[in-house]
Amino acid sequence: MTTPSAPPDQPAAPRLMIVDDEPDVRAAMARVLERAGFAVLLVASADEAIAALRTERVDLLITDMIMPGLNGADLIRVVKRDFPEIRVVAISGGGNFWPQGYKPEAITTSAYLAAAEKAGADGAISKPFEILELLEVVRSVIAKRDGAR
Repeated sequence: MTTPSAPPDQPAAPRLMIVDDEPDVRAAMARVLERAGFAVLLVASADEAIAALRTERVDLLITDMIMPGLNGADLIRVVKRDFPEIRVVAISGGGNFWPQGYKPEAITTSAYLAAAEKAGADGAISKPFEILELLEVVRSVIAKRDGAR
C-alpha cells in the first residue's frame, strides 16, 4: 500500500510497517492507521520485513510476536541492531490456545510482550486491542522518536 506524498510545506506522514502472519489482522490495522494519516506497508513475515527494510524508509514497525519462522522477538533484535532509528511496537494475543480455551503449558501474552520489551520494543499491546489503544501506542512511540531528534 502506498500513500501520496505530503505537500512540500507539510512533513511526510510517518511510515509504518505492519508485520503479521494473519492477513485479516494486517488489513484491519492498515485501515485504521491509514485513516489516521499514516503511510502503511504490509508484510507477512519477519524475513519479508527484514528484506523490505533494506529498501524502504520506515519510521515505526509493528510486529506480531508469534509468527512462523523468525518470531517477533527475533525481528525486534534484528531491527534494533541493523536499523536503530526505527521504533518498534510489539503486539501479541498469546498462543497455544486450544478451541476450549485450554492452554497446555502456554506462554502468556504478558510473557511474550515482556520478551518484546527485553528485545528492545519501544511499546507493546495485547490482542485484541481497541482502535484507540492502537492509535495511542503508535502516536506515543512516534512522539518519543520525534522528541529524540
